[in-house]
Amino acid sequence: MAGILPAAEKVLKKRIGWYAAAIALMSLLLVAQAVPSVVNGENIQGSVPWLPSLGIELSFYGDGLSIMFGLIVSGVGILIMAYSNEYMSKREDLSRYYRQLLMFMGSMLGMVFSSNIIQLFIFWELTSITSFMLIGYWRNRPMSVYGATKSLLITASGGIFMLAGFLVLNIITGTFDIATVLQNESMIETIKGHEFFLFALVLILIGAAAKSAQGPFYIWLPNAMEAPTPVSAFLHSATMVKAGIYLVARIHPLFSGTDAWFILVSGLGIITMLAAGFLAFRQTDIKGILAYSTISQLAYMMAMYGYTTYQYPGIGVAAATFHLLNHATFKACLFLVAGIVAHETATRDITKMGGLRKDMPVTFIIGSIAALAMAGVPPLNGFLSKEMFYESSLEMGHLLGGPLEYLIPAAAVLGGVFTFAYSIRFIDGIFLGKRRSEHLPKHMHEPSLIMLVPPAFLAILVILIGLFPSVAVQYIIEPAASGILLQEVHLHVSLWHGFTAALMMTIITFIAGIALYTKYDAIAAWQDRMNARYPWFSINYAYDRIVNGAQGKSSAFAAVMQPGPVKPYLVALLLLFLVLGAIPAMLVATTLVPADLNFNVPPYEGILLGLIVLAALGTAILRKYLHAILAVSAVGYLISLVFIYLQAPDLAMTQILVETLFTIIFLLVILKIPQTFRENLTRSVLARDLLISSAVGITVLVLLLNATQGIASPFESISYYFIENSVPLARGHNMVNVILVDFRGYDTLGEIVVICLAGLGVYNLIKSRSDSK
Repeated sequence: MAGILPAAEKVLKKRIGWYAAAIALMSLLLVAQAVPSVVNGENIQGSVPWLPSLGIELSFYGDGLSIMFGLIVSGVGILIMAYSNEYMSKREDLSRYYRQLLMFMGSMLGMVFSSNIIQLFIFWELTSITSFMLIGYWRNRPMSVYGATKSLLITASGGIFMLAGFLVLNIITGTFDIATVLQNESMIETIKGHEFFLFALVLILIGAAAKSAQGPFYIWLPNAMEAPTPVSAFLHSATMVKAGIYLVARIHPLFSGTDAWFILVSGLGIITMLAAGFLAFRQTDIKGILAYSTISQLAYMMAMYGYTTYQYPGIGVAAATFHLLNHATFKACLFLVAGIVAHETATRDITKMGGLRKDMPVTFIIGSIAALAMAGVPPLNGFLSKEMFYESSLEMGHLLGGPLEYLIPAAAVLGGVFTFAYSIRFIDGIFLGKRRSEHLPKHMHEPSLIMLVPPAFLAILVILIGLFPSVAVQYIIEPAASGILLQEVHLHVSLWHGFTAALMMTIITFIAGIALYTKYDAIAAWQDRMNARYPWFSINYAYDRIVNGAQGKSSAFAAVMQPGPVKPYLVALLLLFLVLGAIPAMLVATTLVPADLNFNVPPYEGILLGLIVLAALGTAILRKYLHAILAVSAVGYLISLVFIYLQAPDLAMTQILVETLFTIIFLLVILKIPQTFRENLTRSVLARDLLISSAVGITVLVLLLNATQGIASPFESISYYFIENSVPLARGHNMVNVILVDFRGYDTLGEIVVICLAGLGVYNLIKSRSDSK
């Protein structure tokens, strides 16, 4: 349906966004109708044959986890596309914008409902490609291109590691099907006890961390804020960055209950949570603050999914799953509020804002609700999942004992303190205090209802889930947690549990958060000074050095490997032919010249072969281009006579047409170049060329002489395989056609792709030249 957007745009004009929102609504309805089934413990599943030779099917699997993600992706998608109707300028390429948004949404839905890991990988990389297009939507802005390139390089590279992990997993289990593995307890135990367990886990986690901006891979997310704000709200609150969290949740049953899972997943989550929360302080771009808060909040989930012991493998699963849903609501709301503020103030610099509550009171209320939910303030939904985070941290610390009994809860509280501080900063910096009139437009007002209703709807959800969590818990969280833990899960979530340890931790968080906020600007200034003094102490610095260095190294390598003249390429190719093809063939061959060669040829056939040899020699020794081209053409035309003699008129006709075409092209080309060869060959170069060409010529002669008999036992002749298999495998009696169309089908496809890519390259070169004018 995304493909017909250009046609729909002709009818709907600038309201094409409503058509895209309608598609998202249809997706939501389709996903929602499966909710009753998964609530009753019935998963949906279906498949059609795809690559039967590899045992791979196009299959889909929907359990509680998939349904929850499907609801989030399509539900937030509706609001984003509706919001975009007003946010995006009418001068933008709206068809491209909504088409890419829908392609991204479809990729996300395909990924979360994939039943086999190869299919999941394909949709995974499609999300990387479509997000690259969306982040770089404004192609004329260098920072957009930089951000898009960075996100693609990191997330797509992580996907390659993930694929390698999937292949290792296939080696262990013997299947690509996710449902088959999840439903087989003995297979899960086999994975956990296999020698490749850690290898598979690390590779898959690299992919998940890269996608969810965890650990050193976080650097792509802040730069991705160059995308249009609705795109940021969609990709970085509810969808793309949560793909990695989805993967961690999906593989949880396979790897949890082990020390490696706890150390790698929780360790990565806790470190990222603290680092991102701290780095958020020096951000002055309101979307930058939200970017670092997203990294930190995703790390919450990563840490909770990593809480595990052998006896209690899913300690933090329910808390992480609930926070995943809550984060989608309040973070999407915050991004949309940021879009409204930037739209009205024409800036994203929070240091130029302040006092906007008077001009935009409704936006202020909506933004405050979402920010307070992120800070974990009751009675909003963020408070509930933050309490569960503290409870699971306490339980994990208690089960491990020793110093970790205190360190893990302390790290959780410290993460909450950072979150509280930057959440208050978002409200205070934009809406409270005095208005800095010198940096803001004189007349500001609330946006239209089209931009106001989507964040308002999300803010209402934040309140409703906080006040009445049982609905979301029963119909979304419990089925999703059951899908991860592979057993029924029943939760009791409410605002008040008495004066528990988790509540005490929340109170400490608020007190410490307020105290820390009084030092917010001082901490940010210290970070700025440290960054200016030690610029090399940064992952971004290392990334830029590697990427820019790679460009320089590539240029130097290309200068050596692609010097320009054709001759070095020919020499390299011919030497490679001798090393990889000729030498092994010579070593295994029992005889170079077959004993039963037939030298009894008719005189006219001998004359024809003699003319071919003379024409070929003429090509090598003639000094003028025109003469050499005519000699080359003579070789081709004489060979076509051989085809006629062998009763192959179709080949002869093809040879004549190709030879004629290339002769004409050659003649047109030599009009623009000197008419004689100007290369001065030294004796050593001439000797080297003669040696290489003689070796190649002799090798080809030997191969051809033996082609009809098999060059060495037990190898058969070249024609043997095709004679035996043309009819049974390809159903074709014309062996030449069968070779071209069937046996060399991929080769032909590759040649077509190369021609298409070359054509695109020529087109871009011509277009760039016209643009520069």
